[in-house]
Amino acid sequence: MMHLKLEQLCPNVFKDQTLESELWNSSVQINPCEQIMLHAPSGKGKTSFIYYLTGLRNDYEGSIYINDRNIRTFTMNQWTALRRTKLSVVYQDLQLFDQLTVKDNISMLPEFATGYELENAHELLVYLGIGEKWESKIGVLSFGQKQRVALVRSLMKPFDLLVCDEPFSHLDAGNTSKCIDLIQRRVKEENAGLIISCLDQSELFDEAKTIHL
Repeated sequence: MMHLKLEQLCPNVFKDQTLESELWNSSVQINPCEQIMLHAPSGKGKTSFIYYLTGLRNDYEGSIYINDRNIRTFTMNQWTALRRTKLSVVYQDLQLFDQLTVKDNISMLPEFATGYELENAHELLVYLGIGEKWESKIGVLSFGQKQRVALVRSLMKPFDLLVCDEPFSHLDAGNTSKCIDLIQRRVKEENAGLIISCLDQSELFDEAKTIHL
């Protein structure tokens, strides 16, 4: 299980600005299994926060603690271990390999969650309406189709915290609802937390606490 603590966190680009935010320049705790909705207009730092939390950027002041340890002290091997079984992330740019097939992108996961195999990913993609794309290269898919692939890939691995950055931005209401159902099911199965930023779907996450940036 994962406990997060943020102490006076602020992107370097905002450090000389006066901010009205529930996240930046504040003391925030996110408890294990808690569901958090990040809400803010574009340009307020949602994506930056997700990169900070997952160790891909460090251009910030203040501190982020995972289970009482400052993430700036993590070694590369410790980050690798954390990302392998504790963190699962859908980045806004999706981080898929265009030259590989949908199947190959998902099969590259270092570890599948207990009770899940590669074929289960195909079943979820069928549920999301793109099962026929299984052997297609990512590069020929629409962005909305790629979003569904990236989400299914994230749900196939074990995690204590699922982090999603605007994963439904190119999906219609029906597919968004199906994706939310899958997210909630997997979060419950893993007894995990959730941090998600969405454009207009906050009402669909009844259990989520909203943090305004």
